[in-house]
Amino acid sequence: MRGKNMRILGKSVPAAVVAMALILSTAGAAVGVVLAGRVTGSIGATVGQALVVRLNAGTSVTGAPRSLVTVEDDGTAFAASAELFTGDQFNVNLALANLSGQELTGELTLVAPEGITLAVTEAGDVLANAVRTGPFNWKFRMNASDNATTDLVITVALADDMPPGFYYVDGTIKQVSK
Repeated sequence: MRGKNMRILGKSVPAAVVAMALILSTAGAAVGVVLAGRVTGSIGATVGQALVVRLNAGTSVTGAPRSLVTVEDDGTAFAASAELFTGDQFNVNLALANLSGQELTGELTLVAPEGITLAVTEAGDVLANAVRTGPFNWKFRMNASDNATTDLVITVALADDMPPGFYYVDGTIKQVSK
């Protein structure tokens, strides 16, 4: 039994092959339309870290007539500014919380303008071994704690050759591996 042939571009092609090609091409187009859609939406997820700065629990600026300290909503960054006169210094007192339930290693990174000298010391009994690891970085060990006391003191000093004015220090804090 012989099938019918069709002529395409001067060549004889079996009609069954042409029919199959048409079916497959339109089926592929239909699948393409179905797969061209998108999935949209959102999911409420919050990512946090265990080591945070607490604003209303002892974080403050001392030693300056006018000052301001702010903490990011997630507790991972802060900014402090104070009015200084030549040779003056002020302290940024940070109240930290370690919400992990176990000891952790933290890293403090500070940014300040030229002419500012920075020093970091521990205060209280939950922090240990605050060590400078770079020009603007310190690492420390912290026990599990969520108290309302100052844990870290940053001393910000203005050089003798700097003019009086408002000076700032910005900082970030994060948990790091040992």
